[in-house]
Amino acid sequence: MKKLIHTKIGDFAPSQSSRSLTTEGFLLCVGAKLAKAPQVRSYYPEEFGGIEGFKEGYAFGIYTSADELFSKATIASAEGKDTTNSHPPGNQVNAATWRHYSVGELNNVREENGYLVGDLLIKDKTAIEMIQTNEKIELSLGYAADLIIESGVADDGTPYHAVFKNIQVNHVALVYQGRCGGDCRVADHNPNPKGNKMEVKINGIRFEVGDNQALVDALAQQESQLENLKAAKLKIGDQEFSVATELDAVQAVADKLVKDHKELAEKVPELEANQVTPEKLETLAADRAELIQDAKKIDPNIKTEGCTCEQIKRDVVAAKAGDALVVAVLGGVSVGDAKPELIDTVFRAILATPAKANPVDQMYPKQVGDSDPGQQQKPASKADAWKQQI
Repeated sequence: MKKLIHTKIGDFAPSQSSRSLTTEGFLLCVGAKLAKAPQVRSYYPEEFGGIEGFKEGYAFGIYTSADELFSKATIASAEGKDTTNSHPPGNQVNAATWRHYSVGELNNVREENGYLVGDLLIKDKTAIEMIQTNEKIELSLGYAADLIIESGVADDGTPYHAVFKNIQVNHVALVYQGRCGGDCRVADHNPNPKGNKMEVKINGIRFEVGDNQALVDALAQQESQLENLKAAKLKIGDQEFSVATELDAVQAVADKLVKDHKELAEKVPELEANQVTPEKLETLAADRAELIQDAKKIDPNIKTEGCTCEQIKRDVVAAKAGDALVVAVLGGVSVGDAKPELIDTVFRAILATPAKANPVDQMYPKQVGDSDPGQQQKPASKADAWKQQI
């Protein structure tokens, strides 16, 4: 899998470059270290517009071999290229943009002791001041290359997931902090026209640190990390917060997430207990069938299809709303306002109370027995009704 990309490389180590001012006031940095190889550096898929099979937000290693970085083609591509103050938009300098971004040029590119080295001629006054005060001295190449998805392990034991091939340098940029630390930089044994006094800037305040280069480097790295922290964003769900200024808001969201999680955890046992299993489903079906049968006993015309069990009971109670038993149990509460528990109680009371016998049936009982079916039974006379035992 190959993908042509424009990206940057930052590989940094103590440099043996020498700085000097030309008669024009330009700054010549001889032997500036531009990059090193072999090396594995960390990148993110989104830097390449996304890579299939790699999740955004998760770094992966890309290996650059010495054969690639120090090839004749790569070295030739770097010769005479522009120096920029930070990488330009699109990480590329071209005929339409070089006037806006170029602050100098790169020449005499070569390999020295595992580093790609070159001589920088810085012409821009602002860039010269930033280098001379050690405010901005790290270097980062901008180039195009083929990205090959290929896993392996470098000689130093670092695993990687892709490699760079066919590197073509476009420019070299002055940066505050490169991708891999501080070994590729413009440095000098006598880096400052002020003598042995060097300055660093922390939170916008300048401090003199004498000639302690190691302290300068450490403080510059800390300053860069602080700036990165200030710019860092934390995304929680669809909300984004500034880590430096919105910690209270982040804490509030985290507290709510913990509370919501606890409430959900407390509901799990209840949900599990109410889960409808095949056994429970059969029981529910049997209970409903029994309820419908009981309801039909009380009111054969009651509607049950499409009704809930509660509605069936409520309709039965409503049909018997005038009965003394129903009135007594409801205690003045209307059928529509009665709670399900009360409706259930009234329904069971109705079901447990025998239906009243029809007075006419009592006066004229049906003949039951082993009489001869061939004999015509004489209907009872109403005139003899007073004789019936009631």
